[in-house]
Amino acid sequence: MVLFVESEALRLLDLYMALRAEPHNVTNGGVLLKQRAREELTRQLNASFARGTPWTEGQVSVKFKNLRGEYAELKWLSAQPGFRADGAGLSDDWWRDVKSRRPKCHAFKGKLPWAFESKMQLILGDAEKQQQMVKEGDEVQDKEQEQEEQPIASIPSPRRPQHKRKRDNDDQRRDSGDWEQGSETTQSFDGGERSQGYGRSLSRSVEHSAVAAAGMARGFQDLTVMFQDEAARCRALEQQSARNGREPPSLADQRSVLLAIAHSLEHSTRATADMAKGYRELVSAFVRETDVQREL
Repeated sequence: MVLFVESEALRLLDLYMALRAEPHNVTNGGVLLKQRAREELTRQLNASFARGTPWTEGQVSVKFKNLRGEYAELKWLSAQPGFRADGAGLSDDWWRDVKSRRPKCHAFKGKLPWAFESKMQLILGDAEKQQQMVKEGDEVQDKEQEQEEQPIASIPSPRRPQHKRKRDNDDQRRDSGDWEQGSETTQSFDGGERSQGYGRSLSRSVEHSAVAAAGMARGFQDLTVMFQDEAARCRALEQQSARNGREPPSLADQRSVLLAIAHSLEHSTRATADMAKGYRELVSAFVRETDVQREL
């Protein structure tokens, strides 16, 4: 027995995103909903469809877990040479090769494009990007702190022997000068090595930040399209309500979904602005570090 048809699963994800837009509904990982939010999700989903047997919270949670697993398989599949999102032109040999290496992915044969990809990408992709941004920010901060705190290694000056003749003292001064010159060279070399390592770290952070920014821009675009689709649904329900002279129960839920997506757009706008600011700071730090390396 199929518990969820496509339209029901899509509705589940819409409601999931709406609840996830409120931070107090989400666990620390940024993806899973807390108990009360899961109960509300199940209630709203049952209110959206006329069914003889309502879904239980467990069934709804298992469905989301399955969609999450399928999305992970799709990500692997999409990384394979020759993959096409619409499935066009993928030969039987190509699918046989996929099945031999990752059997679960063969289930996507004849089911591409996957109807849930854009919504799952928004739910899981945003959380991954936020975690990656936090991780990269922490790494850069740690590198900067190490650069500030790590003392420059130096070779100690030799101890000056006592009761030496004048000639010995002259030799000692020359030797001491040689030691100090060597110490300065060692300091410059060690500092240059550390500076180069820090520069490489900054360069990688700039690259990762650029990729994350591009991904966030795509996510924002997808979210905008989703908002337009949900707004069109809401208008259709309002027109139906005006014709029938009564408001269908699903209209209130649809309005709450639309409002939640609007909140997500607002949060995404702020996050994009913050990321742009962080990216500018990273690039500035990289330029400064490049100038320092040039002078060494």
